[in-house]
Amino acid sequence: MKYFLPFLFIVVLINPYEVSSKILHVGAGFKYPDLNGALQNVAMGDTILVHQGVYTGGIYFDNLKGSAESPISIVASGEVIFQRSSTAWQFTDAAHLHIQGIEFSRQLANGVNFDDGVTYQSPSNHIVFEDCTFRDIQATGNNDLLKLSGVDDFEIGNCRFINGSPGGSGIDMVGCHNGLITKCRFENQGSNSIQAKGGTSDIRIEANFFNNGGQRAVNHGGSTGLAFFRPLDARYEAARLKVYSNVYTGS
Repeated sequence: MKYFLPFLFIVVLINPYEVSSKILHVGAGFKYPDLNGALQNVAMGDTILVHQGVYTGGIYFDNLKGSAESPISIVASGEVIFQRSSTAWQFTDAAHLHIQGIEFSRQLANGVNFDDGVTYQSPSNHIVFEDCTFRDIQATGNNDLLKLSGVDDFEIGNCRFINGSPGGSGIDMVGCHNGLITKCRFENQGSNSIQAKGGTSDIRIEANFFNNGGQRAVNHGGSTGLAFFRPLDARYEAARLKVYSNVYTGS
């Protein structure tokens, strides 16, 4: 007589993104001495950990995309400063990025630029800035510490915007939608601290502090060339902007 002993099968369900996600280290003595190298090798779900140091900006990257389940994170470990250069970072058609703890200073044009590459049907989207500092821009014209052109579903939280251009903004939004700006600090701005124009809509500006926030601490609307509206058929400079519980001094 043959006896068949029962077998116990254990099935372990593993999220493939959790297995494949990795940390890419940036800094002196690490595999990637600068951010460009890490950006060339990052994948969905990965974290780029930038170690303490002062880095040169001038970084341009196209089509960097995480996903809702597996965003890409760029995180500072210690004091991380990107300084000088024309623009520290310019990201085009980006999606699902979380940027935390980075300082941007002394840029000659815009400090940081996120945009849609003038492909208005594919905005950058789901961008988060947390605990970042934008400061001491070395420009005097219409230059912004943070420029967003065609960015949807974004959040800017607990960031600092210090010493902006006399002719520019702390945050300038052109054709941006579904955003939250909260618990940020704006000091010594030029034309304004926050500007929303060019078809921008559904933005909530809440619990921020403005000290000498510019000619207008918050500017609802503006004057945008028709070719730059997002969407192109927008009938307004700005709509459905909600501003709550902010503190203003000195503008």
